[in-house]
Amino acid sequence: MFVRPKKPTPEPHVRRTLNELGYEFDVGSGKLVNMATIAVYEYEQPGASKKQNKELYESLIHPASRHVYSIITGNDLQMQPIAVPDARQPHCNIYATPGALEKKHLVVIITGHGTFAAVWGWNVLVKSGLNVGSVIGYIRSCVQRGFGVLLLNPNENIVAPDGCSETFNSYNGQSTSINGSETPNEHVGFVWTHIIRSSAAKSVVFVSYSSSSIAIIDLLKYDYARFAKKVACVAFIDSTHSTFLLRSGAVTWLKQAARHWETSTETSDELLFDKHTGCSTVLVKNDSGIRELTPSLCMDNLLDYIADSFKRGPIADIPEMSPGELLADRVVDTGAFDSSSSDSDLEDNAVLGSVDNVQVVNTIGDVQQSSDGYIGWC
Repeated sequence: MFVRPKKPTPEPHVRRTLNELGYEFDVGSGKLVNMATIAVYEYEQPGASKKQNKELYESLIHPASRHVYSIITGNDLQMQPIAVPDARQPHCNIYATPGALEKKHLVVIITGHGTFAAVWGWNVLVKSGLNVGSVIGYIRSCVQRGFGVLLLNPNENIVAPDGCSETFNSYNGQSTSINGSETPNEHVGFVWTHIIRSSAAKSVVFVSYSSSSIAIIDLLKYDYARFAKKVACVAFIDSTHSTFLLRSGAVTWLKQAARHWETSTETSDELLFDKHTGCSTVLVKNDSGIRELTPSLCMDNLLDYIADSFKRGPIADIPEMSPGELLADRVVDTGAFDSSSSDSDLEDNAVLGSVDNVQVVNTIGDVQQSSDGYIGWC
């Protein structure tokens, strides 16, 4: 007789806290320390094997990242969670400083691929601490300058059976997608359409790290008119975006109202224009080889740029580029371009050897400005 095999019962997902693992962040230094010995965490543990070191590190990643939420919502910063899309259905939280959406100046922070909302990178958070691994320094400095802060959460795209939102890196069991936040780009688009666009802020700036820049380009592509009217600037850090297929007005806006801080082994006192990203670039000297340290290295300079942009306000009336200007700024070497390459793999101001390898993107007058944004966000 045939007996149908029983399906294995999935083991329940156990979330251990940082304290349960015997670690905490030191209040003074921001470093991760052992609660029993007060020793600062080191990847190479005394007497441990390579496997044990790796297992301990991996066990600390997600609890340490989640612990940052308790810090930003604590008595110091008092950030308030806002459910997206709402608390009546599967959702993730974004976080706002008190009265952020009613302030004249609003800073929107978006972290990169895969991490929890308040973390630049797991590796630097665990190994180097809160001051360089989390967005706390940015939030605190913005609040001191009188700006409201909205922290987006592009990577918590699913909800576990117990109702807790997760990233695809932190959970691999049965899950439910979050409506409006199925992907990082959809999350940013939803929050822009339903929260930021209708906020009282007269000027908004985005701090966009790594791959979150793709979502910013989507806003420029699908809702350019309202974006340019509301946003004073975008500060990119180690961005992965390009201007390919953007309309000429959006390309001109990037050139005038965006800046890119890029990891480098050298520094420069002059701004360098990058045709690939479409904006001026600041080289951030970082000899460590760890790109996730760059946000902390460029913080003061970046925040000064934001303050100057708030004084200027949004640049809404930007003229279309002429065909000649568009040609100069919008050429792509289709023979040499590798879609898997990052911005750092491309040479700035490369000379194209043959006109046969040049693709010109000319959309002047061909596409109407979007009036309602990307339909998927509405």
